[in-house]
Amino acid sequence: MTTQPIHLLVVDDHPLITQGIVGLFANSPDIKVAAVAHSIAEAKEVLKEQGSSLHVALIDIRMQDGVGMDLVRHIGRHYPHIKSIALTMYDTEEYLKAMIQAGALGYVLKNTSREELTEAIRTVLGGHYYFSRATQNVIGQYILRQQEKPSGRGRSSSSDGIHLTPREKEILELIAQELTNAQIAEKLKLSPRTVHTHRRSLMQKLGVKNSAGLVKYAIEIGLVPPRS
Repeated sequence: MTTQPIHLLVVDDHPLITQGIVGLFANSPDIKVAAVAHSIAEAKEVLKEQGSSLHVALIDIRMQDGVGMDLVRHIGRHYPHIKSIALTMYDTEEYLKAMIQAGALGYVLKNTSREELTEAIRTVLGGHYYFSRATQNVIGQYILRQQEKPSGRGRSSSSDGIHLTPREKEILELIAQELTNAQIAEKLKLSPRTVHTHRRSLMQKLGVKNSAGLVKYAIEIGLVPPRS
């Protein structure tokens, strides 16, 4: 009896990375790179066409047109049978936490071996978490930090239930880049007053008192990527 190969979607805006992964599994009888996308928008189009036949998505965190967390959430909502793995160069607690909170089951560094990547793919396909061996120290530090936190923060530690409009999300990402209201207004062709109104609305929705707290909390729950 033949077993259906595991079909992968690889999402990364660096062609050398996608080509490398295609090459890794070129001769594999049980794992096949079925689709490649070099942007989040392209990945969503691929999912529309091939989503039903895909099993695992390898997703970079920092993309030219957004962040991998958004794509992981999109997959979780519309293609829950597809398991997501972060494939990244960042071994930081903030990124790991953001991707896992978004719904990824795996977190693997780009310098991993073929054997470890294969193990990660098979592990998440079985519904279990997999973390690259190189991230074990980061995971340990994160667990210790969670144990040290007082209970009952009074606000959610994930983005579930926080609904931002596309414009609010756009402005939040620019705030995280430390742009002023005037700079954001010029970039988005809005009035500074409109940007100010959106900023106040974002603070209210996220339950913070200033822009620094806004950016810190947005990074913490995965709404925007940590600053590199």
